[in-house]
Amino acid sequence: MVSAALLLFIFVLLFSSVVYYFCKKLIYKLNKRVLARNLAVIKNGPTLKKYNELDKSEKIEKLVIPFFMVMGYNTYDMREFARVNKNASFAPDFVTKKWDKSKLRKKSLYIKYADFTEDDIDLNNKTLKCINRSDCDLDELMNPLYFQGEFVVLTNGYLYLFFSKNRVKGSFNYSTFFNLKNYGKNDIAELAYFTKQCMFLEVSDVFSAC
Repeated sequence: MVSAALLLFIFVLLFSSVVYYFCKKLIYKLNKRVLARNLAVIKNGPTLKKYNELDKSEKIEKLVIPFFMVMGYNTYDMREFARVNKNASFAPDFVTKKWDKSKLRKKSLYIKYADFTEDDIDLNNKTLKCINRSDCDLDELMNPLYFQGEFVVLTNGYLYLFFSKNRVKGSFNYSTFFNLKNYGKNDIAELAYFTKQCMFLEVSDVFSAC
């Protein structure tokens, strides 16, 4: 009896894993197609063209928030796209969160505005070079005492740098870079992994559904 129950559990777990990877791949492909169309709206819109005329708050409200809305996050839901009202240098501006039945399941992205430019990015070595600025202090931003996400996203409104939680301390190497002013199919393909559906889907979701 015990063996039968164990075999059933293993079967359900394996089946859930197969369904999970199938769904993950399908969601990724669908998101990749949708992203291209929706990002073009921001890229070709009037706000980005007036970028140099905007102040920090305008860049956040008119570029950063719409960007993550396109990425699938409900920016109107303060639980899912939480605004962090702290002035401390280690505090992000927003944190994306997954909730299930009023229980916090996961924190994925810690989003921080920083005044860096394209000159601060070494594309060949995938490195951020503004290492002496407090708003770019990754060791502080990703301190385990208050960072519990998957990635830190540094952005100036149109440049987006994704730093993995697995980065080596002291390193300024990013895992993904996206330039809203200049991107191609490969850039969108990489960005699609950070959409809400891809970041929030877990094996446990499929397992519980079974």
